Amino acid sequence: MFNYLKKIIPKKIRSRFTNRPILQKIVKNIGWLSFERFLELIVALIVGIWVARYLGPSDFGLMNFAISFTALFGPFINLGLDTILHRELVANPKKSNIFLGTVLKLKLISSSFFGILMILIISWIKPNFELLLMVSIFAFGNIINSFGIVGNYFQSKIDSGKVVKSTSIALIISNIFKIFFIVSGFAVIWFVITSLINTTITIVMQLYYYFKEKQSLFKWQFNKKIAKSFLSMSWPLILSSAFAFIYLSIDQVMIGLLLNEYQVGLYSVAAKISQIAYFLPGAIALSLFPALINSKKSSLKLYFYRLQRMFDLFTWTSLGIILPIFLLSNFLIIFLYGFEYSSAGVVLSILVWSFLAMSMRSAVGNYINSEKLYKITLYASIMGAIVNVVLNFILINLFGINGAAIATVFSSFFVAYIANLFFKETRFLFKMQLKSFNFLRVVREIRK
Repeated sequence: MFNYLKKIIPKKIRSRFTNRPILQKIVKNIGWLSFERFLELIVALIVGIWVARYLGPSDFGLMNFAISFTALFGPFINLGLDTILHRELVANPKKSNIFLGTVLKLKLISSSFFGILMILIISWIKPNFELLLMVSIFAFGNIINSFGIVGNYFQSKIDSGKVVKSTSIALIISNIFKIFFIVSGFAVIWFVITSLINTTITIVMQLYYYFKEKQSLFKWQFNKKIAKSFLSMSWPLILSSAFAFIYLSIDQVMIGLLLNEYQVGLYSVAAKISQIAYFLPGAIALSLFPALINSKKSSLKLYFYRLQRMFDLFTWTSLGIILPIFLLSNFLIIFLYGFEYSSAGVVLSILVWSFLAMSMRSAVGNYINSEKLYKITLYASIMGAIVNVVLNFILINLFGINGAAIATVFSSFFVAYIANLFFKETRFLFKMQLKSFNFLRVVREIRK
């Protein structure tokens, strides 16, 4: 695929990549990650919309409430270790077996413990056998997903191709099951089971590629000292991820508790469209992180120059995606999901603006990770979570699901931009963020 693309790319552009193997590898990595999300987007448009239409707002809302509720526990299950593991695998690849073995054991323990906890809590706050069954399935999937750390191994080598192939195969197979369930008239619980199928196939495929590189799980070792070291660094990441979820995704949980599953269903389709391109900043940030780290070793001037270029890229890529969706929001909802979901059009026109904040947060995240300023991420996330919960409680009662969308957008911008002003280590980032909106300056930089 990539050899074919090389032939159709103009020579002037190709010349920029000549004799620059690291840049070539980064672009190829971004390409693989983008391909994965593009495939997911196509499947979502075809099968995901079909599922939403088939289930209707109420059942679709119930399923998304279960997804959002279990996601609340995600940060505590992951223990913030993915970020640390990725950084350590990049810095010390020879210790990969110790790092992977240590993180695996920690994740298996956390996913088991919090799996039981989420089942107990949902039984208490919202007694519903079907909902309980859904949460239990997701909890079991989290245990299996502990082995997904193999993906970090490939990503640390800027080799996401194997990860993408694994997730793509799993995506196709699990969605074939969804189509079968729709055609056969299956109940909503079976669509939750497809998530377990997806997770299992993804892990099996990633392990296959790992073994193919003559690696072995039997070489993985648990190191108590490293475990303590990782956990001592990860607690700010755990809490910041938890609070980040609150300011980003607590809306669907609060809608389910304050309103009903039908309203969750309406809101969730708007959220899915607004999040279509969420993969892009994450893919770019993940691929550019090794280059950012290496530039710091050679020159601080180069380091901050690349950081500014990253802000520029994320700002204008985001605006290019946001504006068409904003202008076509009502049309997109009705065209894709039908008149039954038409009330979600206004929600989409509001929610889509959070993509700009999410993109900028990914760029800031690279700097935070590079400088190990994890506590700042925690404090910013706590502030964002408080703002989001308060606004959600007030605005949902006043404006329903539109109020939830406003709360999400405002809190996202607060964390991505305004929160940087509260800390001396990141105050200069706010100036760089504002600088990225200068279109003429960005154009001049591109022409250099």
